[in-house]
Amino acid sequence: MSDILAQTIKLVFGSEGDYVNHPRDPGGATKYGITAATLGASRRLGRKATPDEVKRLTLAEAARILDKQYAQPLRYPELPAGLDYALFDYAVNSGPAQAVKTLQRLLAVEADGIVGLKTLEAIRRRDIADLIDKLQDARLRFLRGLKTWPTFGKGWSARVAHVRESALRLADGVATAIPPSPLGLETATPADAKVSSTIAGKGTIVATIGTAGATIGAAKDTLQPITGNGGVVDIVFALLVAGGSIAAIAGLAIIAYRQAKHREAAA
Repeated sequence: MSDILAQTIKLVFGSEGDYVNHPRDPGGATKYGITAATLGASRRLGRKATPDEVKRLTLAEAARILDKQYAQPLRYPELPAGLDYALFDYAVNSGPAQAVKTLQRLLAVEADGIVGLKTLEAIRRRDIADLIDKLQDARLRFLRGLKTWPTFGKGWSARVAHVRESALRLADGVATAIPPSPLGLETATPADAKVSSTIAGKGTIVATIGTAGATIGAAKDTLQPITGNGGVVDIVFALLVAGGSIAAIAGLAIIAYRQAKHREAAA
C-alpha cells in the first residue's frame, strides 16, 4: 500500500469513526467504513458479518478491504492528488459504482461505473480543483435525494464539506488533517434512493444495478496484488487514529479564494 493511499484511508477512518449500528442506517453494523455485508463478502462467509464480528474488525483488516474493494476498482494510483481522496471517500460512503458514475457524468463520458482509459484521459483534460468542487456539489445532490437524508443529512453535509476542503488542500500540495470527530458514519447508497420520475431518481436506480458488474469489471484491470505485514499495518493505523485531530488552519483562506474563483468562472 502506498503512503498516499495510507493517508487517504487515514482520512476516511477519521470521518467514519469506530463501531456504529444506527437503527435507521440501511448499512447496519459498520466500523471504519466497512459494513456487515462488505465484511462478510471479504471474508467469504456466505452471509453478512454479525454485529459482534464487525465490532472486532481491526484497523489493519479494514485498510486491506478498503484497498482491495474500493481503491483498486477506482485505479487510485492513477488519479490526481485531491481527486483521489474525494472520489475514494464518496465510494466508501455510497459505493464505487455510484461515485464513478457521478464523476463520469461530470466528465461527459459514458457513465458505466468503471474507471477506464477514457475516464482517465477526460480527467487529465480538466482543472482538478474545479472538478473536485463539482464532484462534491453532485454528491450532495445525490445525498439529498435519499430517503434517509432527513435523519443523516446534517452529518453527510459536514462530511462532504470536510472532504471538499481537504481534497482542495491535497490538490494544492498542502497537508490536511483528520476530522476532529466522526462525521457521516451512515452509509448512503443508491439502494436508499427515493424512486421518482426525475433524472436523479433514474440515475440512482441504474447505479444500483451496475454496482456488482462495475466492481468486477474494474478489478480485472488490477495488476498489483495486495501485500504487506498485517501486524505492522495494524500498529501504524492504530497510531494514526490515536493521534487524534490536528489543527489545520493554514491554507483555509486559499481554499476559500479558490472555491470562489472557480465558481465565478463557471457562472
